[in-house]
Amino acid sequence: MSNSARSPLSGCAILIAAVLMLVFLIGFSIWTPLRQADEIEKFTQDKPSPVPSESIEQREDDAKALVERLETFRSQLSDDKTEARIELSADDLNLAVALFEQLEQLRGAFHVREIADEVLKIDICYQLNGRPRLTKEDEEGFVTSDPRYLVGELIATPQLGKRELALRVEDLNVEDAEVAEGFMGHFSTLRIFEQSMQDPAVGPPMAKLTRAEIDGDKLVLARIPGEAVPETVSDEEFREGGGKIAIFLGAAMLVFLILAGTLLFVGYKAQLRKIAEESDTKSGSTDA
Repeated sequence: MSNSARSPLSGCAILIAAVLMLVFLIGFSIWTPLRQADEIEKFTQDKPSPVPSESIEQREDDAKALVERLETFRSQLSDDKTEARIELSADDLNLAVALFEQLEQLRGAFHVREIADEVLKIDICYQLNGRPRLTKEDEEGFVTSDPRYLVGELIATPQLGKRELALRVEDLNVEDAEVAEGFMGHFSTLRIFEQSMQDPAVGPPMAKLTRAEIDGDKLVLARIPGEAVPETVSDEEFREGGGKIAIFLGAAMLVFLILAGTLLFVGYKAQLRKIAEESDTKSGSTDA
């Protein structure tokens, strides 16, 4: 008779532990998005409230002047030995959103109300994924979600890194609600140009910027010859919330492996002890 046949306890214990851990991981993967949805629903709404959009009607002269300034800035950026600098007011930024196709996704969702105190104060109507649910007959896939809308005031500072201009979220104010701290950790970087990184009119010039800062009531973008291009933005910050979940799951798997190893060791010791006892019994019978 084999050792495993004589002592199935260790194998059964490990199998039970593995099944329990698998059930836990599946349950945790289902519970986490539902819990996140509960928290998000406390400070979001199910209908959009579009923020004001700048009208370019009767502002042809302003639009033309902005385009000329941006073209001059882009031309300066093409010469690495020349200092390039442009100052943009809140009105310039809102006009750019209304004017340029590359910023179309921000229309009705992003309006710079003021630049002051070294921050941008921005009204937003930002679409988020809501509570997960099974798809309906006319929808693709197996699982989807209905949108939720984050409507409030965003306090942000400009940030450069990975050759991309982004916004670092300093604070988020929602009327009659408090934004969950965990959400703020995940929402710490807003990549407003993410979809334009490959655009030839936006991506290459943006990749040459060495400074993005607030000066008075202006957003200042600049390239200083000899100054290194920042490479520090925050894939980590942007994925912080997901990183915490990955760490937790990794810790759970480590606990499982330790538990399984302990059970295997205990079962193995029990088998050795039983074999030794049987051997002693047989030896005693032979002597007798």
